Amino acid sequence: MTRNMRCILNIALACAAWLASLALAMNASGRQLSSSRTVWDGVYTEEQATRGQTQYMQTCAACHGKDLRGGSVVPSLVEESFSFLFGDASVGELFSRIQRLMPSDRPNSLSSQSYCDIVAFILQSREAVADHVARHRACGAHV
Repeated sequence: MTRNMRCILNIALACAAWLASLALAMNASGRQLSSSRTVWDGVYTEEQATRGQTQYMQTCAACHGKDLRGGSVVPSLVEESFSFLFGDASVGELFSRIQRLMPSDRPNSLSSQSYCDIVAFILQSREAVADHVARHRACGAHV
């Protein structure tokens, strides 16, 4: 191999190493950003929430209730029990847990899109409940 070819090869290898390190750094910063988003962030579209409501009513409402408030042995998806269970969870963690465990009689039986839509509906419903409570508290009502 000639000296010029070795020089070109070394430059190419250095560029490849630099690009690889740049890609790793960008991936790490993107992962850090996405993992910092929690269930409190608005991370869904209106269309997802609408589809999720339909899927929720078909699949989840029998146990968790049409109002998402659960029951004696089923946790609420909009009140303190949700906050206790998922308050520090990322949206991805919430999605994974629901997909892995629900519906309780046939876990992981829905499409990934359906689970994603249901999570969007749950998050949208939580915001609606929080807004309702805040409005009533501002007026001096006990909720």
